Amino acid sequence: MKQPISMIVLASLLSFSIGSWQSAVADAVPQPQLPLQALQDFVNVYERVRSEHIEPRSDEELLTLALQGLMLKLDPYSAFLDADATRALEEATSGSYVGIGLEIEPAGHHILVITPIDGSPAQIAGIQAGDWVTHINNRSVKGLDQMAIYRLISGPEGSEVKLRIMRQGQQLELTMQRTQINIPSVRSEMMANQIGYLRISQFQEQTAAELIKHMQTLHKEGAKAWLLDLRNNPGGLVDSGVAVADAFLRKGTIVSIRARHEDGNLDYSADAQDHSKKLPTLVLINQGSASAAEIVAAALQENRRAKLAGQTSFGKGSVQSVISLDEERSIKLTTAYYYTPRGYNLNSNGIKPDYKFSSAITSEATLEKALDLLHKQL
Repeated sequence: MKQPISMIVLASLLSFSIGSWQSAVADAVPQPQLPLQALQDFVNVYERVRSEHIEPRSDEELLTLALQGLMLKLDPYSAFLDADATRALEEATSGSYVGIGLEIEPAGHHILVITPIDGSPAQIAGIQAGDWVTHINNRSVKGLDQMAIYRLISGPEGSEVKLRIMRQGQQLELTMQRTQINIPSVRSEMMANQIGYLRISQFQEQTAAELIKHMQTLHKEGAKAWLLDLRNNPGGLVDSGVAVADAFLRKGTIVSIRARHEDGNLDYSADAQDHSKKLPTLVLINQGSASAAEIVAAALQENRRAKLAGQTSFGKGSVQSVISLDEERSIKLTTAYYYTPRGYNLNSNGIKPDYKFSSAITSEATLEKALDLLHKQL
């Protein structure tokens, strides 16, 4: 006789919980009483959905939906990633993928735009940091997790995607064409008064090594100061951010990672090698500067290595770990918070610049003001 799925699910949950409890007892760690009623509620709801929902779903589909719902309700950054989403995440950190170049965060009923990537279809279409996406291809984003959002935004190269956004009470509809996004994480140029301009658009695997090469080239050309531009930088790999900060520091704490369990705690400090040659440095930030970009900005500000200019940063002070479930699927799970050298957690509280620039002025005007500030230090 085939065993009902409800009994299988309940048995599996109880087996897992009891097994965990037995392991905990062996380690002399007290555990709370098993939530039998909650487990039974889950099984009852599961069986109702399975047998009575208007659209039949397989057990695999329903259990995947349960996983997605679990991850969705934890925090804005945790997510269940199917094969496509896992591959997309890997491509994004490598710096090449097909899309519109938009960094987003699900927030309530809408999607908050952290920043468009430099030169991407999203930036060219006029999307700005702080915009709210309400619809993708005429479908409301209310209640969608990151994987569902990814599926709506992604598509073949050359195809179109339409976004409906809200900006300061005004509704806009923007259409853009998906394209191959190749993100050179670092670019540079020598600007007026021998100021070396360093732009980091995202923190990828090779960002620190690329930055050091650009700095070496500019220094040979006679650079007398550094203007590090982290505006609209959504972050990326924590280790990459640490290495970039270290390129400007000779000593001091860069960032501290604090996990749920003590063995996950990490403290990063600068080594004695200073690739910046102690030249005067100014860092540009804005509302689109997040995560690893904030690690760099805070480390340089709080170690008194550089001043910050622009607007208050985004405020993302959590660390996500990508944990593989099998060869294709994974979960992105918030596993730690990070703290600045002075012990400040940036979650929902961005970094305040030393020199505040109005967000109403153009990017070019912001750059001119920053160059003028640096010139006065020479």
